[in-house]
Amino acid sequence: MTVNYEVEMDEIKQTIKQTLLIDRLKLEDITAEEITDDMILFGEELGLDSVEAFEVMVGMEEIYGVMVEDLPATELQIHLKNVQSIAELIMARKTKGTRGQ
Repeated sequence: MTVNYEVEMDEIKQTIKQTLLIDRLKLEDITAEEITDDMILFGEELGLDSVEAFEVMVGMEEIYGVMVEDLPATELQIHLKNVQSIAELIMARKTKGTRGQ
């Protein structure tokens, strides 16, 4: 893993927390600093629902051009589990896109 990769991952995680979750979903009772990379987003910890999951997916497409329609629902649930898994999906899709695949 290179320093650039880690810097880019940190930037993506921060954007997910602030722009994709707090701003887009209008979360008022939590700050980006309070959302940890491994916090479960849907259900038990942050408490997001399926409508908010859809908003997260739309936001991923708008901000990063990452579309997830090709993923089976079970795989999509794994990728939307927490900030870390969303960031890894975005990085994987961005890398795949730059390789022309």
